[in-house]
Amino acid sequence: MRLGLALLIFALLAAPAAAATDTKQRELKDLRGRIDQLKKEIEQAKEDRSEAADGLKQSERRISDVNRSLRELDQRQQTLGEELETIQGDIGQTRQSLDSQQARLAELLRQHQRQGDTDALKLLLNGENPGDTARDLEYYGYISRARADLIRAHRASLQRLDTLQQQAKERKTRIEKVKSDRLAQRSSLEKEKKARQAVLGKLSSQIQKQRKEVSSLLRDEKRLTRLIERLSRLAVAPKPSRPAETAPGRKTTQVPDASLAGLGFAKLKGRLALPVPGVISARFGQAREGGGPSWKGLFIRATEGQGVHAVASGRVAFADWLRGFGNLLIVDHGDGFLSLYSNNESLYKQVGDSVRAGDVIATVGNTGGQSEPGLYFELRHQGKPFDPLSWVK
Repeated sequence: MRLGLALLIFALLAAPAAAATDTKQRELKDLRGRIDQLKKEIEQAKEDRSEAADGLKQSERRISDVNRSLRELDQRQQTLGEELETIQGDIGQTRQSLDSQQARLAELLRQHQRQGDTDALKLLLNGENPGDTARDLEYYGYISRARADLIRAHRASLQRLDTLQQQAKERKTRIEKVKSDRLAQRSSLEKEKKARQAVLGKLSSQIQKQRKEVSSLLRDEKRLTRLIERLSRLAVAPKPSRPAETAPGRKTTQVPDASLAGLGFAKLKGRLALPVPGVISARFGQAREGGGPSWKGLFIRATEGQGVHAVASGRVAFADWLRGFGNLLIVDHGDGFLSLYSNNESLYKQVGDSVRAGDVIATVGNTGGQSEPGLYFELRHQGKPFDPLSWVK
């Protein structure tokens, strides 16, 4: 009866948690489905035409996916290694306990042998002083209970040791599986990089020519604006910001960290750090060489493969390849604020993922036809770009 009641209570308590998890999973699946549909609509827009850089799309997407998988495998291997280390520590402690218990059992056995096979009935009938007999009975009872307790503890330790050894064996097996998967992924990554290099070799001059065309730049900007509008659906425009008087070539060394994780974006003005250390080669409002739309963000020259950090906490609204921007990641920080990170080699986060300020969300690359490795970074409010340097400490 009690067991049935306990199971019923457990089921009632577990049901809301399970329902909440299912709801979140459905919401995430629905969100990603809507983003996928949005990407298709943007890619199929009538005013777009095929460009040479599109030939890089498939390989650059795959390189990003494989790198994300490799990072997840690395993290999994680290976690398993830490678990194995803890288990092995527990095994060492358990063995020490067993050694100690065996020594105590051996001592109790020697005492029992020295004293002979004495039982309570013999003590009562030996005719000695009742007080002495009572003390002897208490002593022998204590020895007997201690021996029984020690035997039970010894058995429990042996069982725990066996369990821990099985757990250690299972963790080692899983680590070997992860290592094997990592080798396969690295092999796949090398193939994808070679495929991208082959395409780049064939189309390099054409890609660079198209990237300098004003019409191409305008289409890229329009495409991104359309994406932002569809993601945001917000109406209030930000107050215009004054471009910072900072010339291209300024070096940036600080990167975001978790100290800003709990703050709303609007409170971060004057406290932000740029996503990567590097050299700012183009700034907000600066005219492009050869004409075309002015820069709506910053281009920071940086080392390929370097980690790109989220400037503030939020949720990933977009993570995919976009013509003109390569592997693009957009983080929604709430209250109409968005941060954009493009030309990445790899995207470590997916749509719907939560990020904290300072998290590594991508790696620096030159995807989308960019000629040099670096990060193109924008900040937007209500869909409108504003100068990131006016918010940087």
